[in-house]
Amino acid sequence: MIKSAKGIIVINGNYLLQLRDNKKNIYFPNFWCLFGGQLDAKETYLSALRREIKEETNLIVKKSRKIFSIKYNMIGIKKKRSMIYFECKVDKKNKIILGEGQRFKCFPFNKIKKLKIVPMDYVAIHSHYYNSRNYTSFYR
Repeated sequence: MIKSAKGIIVINGNYLLQLRDNKKNIYFPNFWCLFGGQLDAKETYLSALRREIKEETNLIVKKSRKIFSIKYNMIGIKKKRSMIYFECKVDKKNKIILGEGQRFKCFPFNKIKKLKIVPMDYVAIHSHYYNSRNYTSFYR
């Protein structure tokens, strides 16, 4: 099973996203996505999240909260996947330095649904956005 952790980072009310490289050998090339990545051997989801955010953005995760988790199979991918999304509070003293991808940008929620975005990342952002506004689901 491939295990991954991703971070939902909100800066001044906008979601920080990365435009993935446009390479055929990567998952969802040229799509916008949240920062994060796969766990190394014997690494926890939280330690992987902190490492990946630091490597990809130069930001230090000060506090995190689990928002969304999923285990899934996807057409065209042989291995099962497990992903956990965390809301991340980051140290704003550090300047964002992109370590991976084409570029980064902060988007308001209403612009994100119009982007070419990794589908599962959109689901996590959508869940975060409505939860942060105290939306109560009918399915609770």
